[in-house]
Amino acid sequence: MKTSSENPDSNILGNGLNESDIAQAVRASGYPLQIIVSKILSKKFYLIEEWSYLDNDTERTIDLLAEIRLFEFSEPQPRVRPTLNLLIECKQSDLPYIFFISPGKPYVPKFPNITGLSSENVVITSDDDPSSWNYSALQALGLHLHPFLSEQPKFCMTFSKCARKGKNIELSGSAPFQGLVFPLLKAVSHFKEVEKPPETAWYFDAHLALGLAVLDAPMVGVRVTEDGNELELIPWARVVRHQSTESSAWSQRASSNAIDVVHADYLAQYIQGKLMPFAEEFSKLALKHQHVLAEGRGFVSGMGQESRTNIEPRLQKAKFKDTAKRYKAIGNNIMKFLKGKKANHT
Repeated sequence: MKTSSENPDSNILGNGLNESDIAQAVRASGYPLQIIVSKILSKKFYLIEEWSYLDNDTERTIDLLAEIRLFEFSEPQPRVRPTLNLLIECKQSDLPYIFFISPGKPYVPKFPNITGLSSENVVITSDDDPSSWNYSALQALGLHLHPFLSEQPKFCMTFSKCARKGKNIELSGSAPFQGLVFPLLKAVSHFKEVEKPPETAWYFDAHLALGLAVLDAPMVGVRVTEDGNELELIPWARVVRHQSTESSAWSQRASSNAIDVVHADYLAQYIQGKLMPFAEEFSKLALKHQHVLAEGRGFVSGMGQESRTNIEPRLQKAKFKDTAKRYKAIGNNIMKFLKGKKANHT
């Protein structure tokens, strides 16, 4: 082991310790991987190492918070300023992580999270129906159909890690969830709270935030079939977690969230080839519909006839005259109801 020229004679390893023991402990800790990941991301992202968050009033940390601005400053500045944020945890292991691949595609409305706006949702009104429609920002912008969310990843609800038991290998149970998924979900949740804007805000930072685990370890996907288990080495998986929370709103009491898990040697490809095209599309649409996102409401013509597809191209800023159109639609519906009731009576 090298020794600094200013090192005091008393600063030495104790009996029973040698350089290889220390090197092995450092390698197994995950810190070298954190430094490698930092070097990869620092070319484009602003980084905060050991970013702290609160978990039930207890301060904890994750390895990295990475941020990249997705807009250019201009005059006048946009009301919504899109930004990509990655909350990252790094893990190293000689033994594999095991991902049980879901046969279908789980519904994960809160991945990625869009935070920093006055509302997570957009309320849409129309001119042919008195109803209002409540969409997430991702749905209103049509981003839930982007391949990054709908097609590309392997989804899994359950994953584990191999552990040694004597000469045998067994799965470690819930430990990977406790040590990887929960901290990242908690960190994302805290990030959302930190970035909540004041009620008087006019300008907003729209943070596209997601939890990301980077593994320097074998990643094995398992498909359970009637004929047995099919094993496949995979570089990327999306781990989905169902969550229950206390809320006065019934629609908020249960939801699903997710984190992405990528192999360390796939990280650059994941960022450039998968994540950034999605983030750039988010930026383009967020700037296009900045007033809708800033105000949390919009107008779409013809929603009464078609409210499930083709929303974003029809999305407009809500205006006062749109309210008059809606009242007219309400009046038309009332007249239709009264005419139907009169016909049934006769």
